[in-house]
Amino acid sequence: MTKFSRAGLVVKPDDGSVADTLADVVHCLNTLGIEVVAEQSTASLDRSLPTVDMKTLGSSVDVAIVIGGDGTMLNTARQLVDAEVPIIGVNRGRLGFLVDVSPDDGLDALSAILRGEYFEEQRSMLDVSLMRDGQCVARSSALNDAVVRVTDVLRLMDFDIRIDGHLVTRQRADGLIVATPSGSTAYSLSNGGPIVAPTVDGMILQPICPHVLASRPLVVDADHKIEADLTDSTVGSVQLVCDGQEYFDTLTGDVVVVERHARALTMLHPVDYDYHRLLREKLNWV
Repeated sequence: MTKFSRAGLVVKPDDGSVADTLADVVHCLNTLGIEVVAEQSTASLDRSLPTVDMKTLGSSVDVAIVIGGDGTMLNTARQLVDAEVPIIGVNRGRLGFLVDVSPDDGLDALSAILRGEYFEEQRSMLDVSLMRDGQCVARSSALNDAVVRVTDVLRLMDFDIRIDGHLVTRQRADGLIVATPSGSTAYSLSNGGPIVAPTVDGMILQPICPHVLASRPLVVDADHKIEADLTDSTVGSVQLVCDGQEYFDTLTGDVVVVERHARALTMLHPVDYDYHRLLREKLNWV
């Protein structure tokens, strides 16, 4: 008896290294009697699978299986979070903070999850808006982070940070990272930010290489509304980047607004999932 009846498959597009794992996952699903719904990213790896777009997949499956690395998971999360489809990550990438089912065990862990033996976790996401003259000109979600940075050159920029309308600081830095707890082990970590457990209900404000020694990361409640006022007219071009994958050009006077996304992402892990063990393994802690 399986927990799920229809599973959606998403892979890293045009990556031949995941082809064998894709075939193994399809075989696993067929063995368990679970119907397979393949997203268009699988087309170049297995032409025998009929494919659908991500929106159709999200409305027609009761679980999604992502085969690839953290980048594939980030892209899938942004597209499926509103469909409220739980996601399983099969790791065919390098780091694998978000995709934790190993294909090296014959997919025994995946089979167990599909039979209902899993640890369920809710991961908060960000709702990111780019406001111009009071109007929203671009919008995205993010599982890891929203980043404001000067485009293509290394130089400082001035910007104001407000929380719930109150001025917190006027920054002079290379940019700003607003990260979820999931994203605390991504760009924020490489910039000296804190590691925050994924169950913490908060957001991390992390200036990028600030020019003031007293500037430090700030962890705030996830219910707050974060605003970055882009007031510096001396920099040539500034971008808003979500999860390192969605890029939006800004203008002087724009405001980047970051809030908690209305829905959380549901991730399904093996029953022996241990976040602290994951940190030891991925960060090479003794």
